[in-house]
Amino acid sequence: MILGLVGACMLLGAQALEPKCVNYNTNRFEYEHNVIEKLIYLEQFKSENAKKMQVLEQQVQGCITNSHQTSATYVHWGKKTCPNVTGTTQVYTGQAAGGHSSHAGSGEYICLPSDPEYDQYNSVADTSRSLMYGAEYEIHSNPPAFNNLNQNDVACSVCLAGGKSTLMIPGRTSCYSGWTKEYQGYLMGEHYTHQGKGYVCMDKNAEPLHSSFADLNGALFYLVEGRCGTLKCPPYVEGREIACVVCSIRT
Repeated sequence: MILGLVGACMLLGAQALEPKCVNYNTNRFEYEHNVIEKLIYLEQFKSENAKKMQVLEQQVQGCITNSHQTSATYVHWGKKTCPNVTGTTQVYTGQAAGGHSSHAGSGEYICLPSDPEYDQYNSVADTSRSLMYGAEYEIHSNPPAFNNLNQNDVACSVCLAGGKSTLMIPGRTSCYSGWTKEYQGYLMGEHYTHQGKGYVCMDKNAEPLHSSFADLNGALFYLVEGRCGTLKCPPYVEGREIACVVCSIRT
C-alpha cells in the first residue's frame, strides 16, 4: 500500500505535491512502524475485550440461571437427621417444642436447635410471658411403625432442599408425577380438645429424642384421623390414621 502511494506521487509530478511526497518518502519507515504498532495494539485490544465480553456473558447467564433456582427449608419431624435425598442437606438438629397443650395462648410447633445461644436474659421465671415446652408423642393406638414412642420426647431436624421447592401433601403416601419424595409419614397435631398448633407430617420411622421417658404433657403430638360428613367418605375412611408425604421438585 505504501509503495503504491509513493509511486502515485512520483507519477503526478505536480510541483505542488512534490514537497508532500518527498516528506512522505523521507519518513516512510517511521510511518510504517507507527501503523504496525497501532494495528498490533488494536488487535490486542480487540482480543482482550472479546475475552472480557465472554466472561460477562457467562456471569449474566449464571445470574439468569440462579434467578430461576429457589431453595426451600422444611422440618423433618420425628428424625434427628435429614432424608438421604440428592440436593437435601441438614441445617440443624433439635427438639420439637410448642406451647403447653392446656394453654389457650400456645404457639405453633417449632423445631428448637440442640445448641441454643442466649443474648441478655433474666433467669427468674415469669408467667407474664409466652411459654415454651418440649413436645411428646401421644400415641395410644399406634401404627406398627410408631411402637414404643408414647410419652417420649420428639426429635426433629431442619433440612435445606437446594434448588427445589417443597410441599407437604396430607392424605398421600406417594408424590405426584414429577415430584421427588423427601419422606413420608403420618399427619399429627394436638388433641382435638386442646389449643391447636397446626398439623405436621411425622416421619413413619420416627424416633425419640433420647432414651429418657417422661409424661410431662407439654406440647403433644396425636395421630390425626378423619370424621365423615363434610369430609367426603369415600374416598376417605373414618377412623383411619391420615398419612402424609413431603415432596420436592426442581425449580
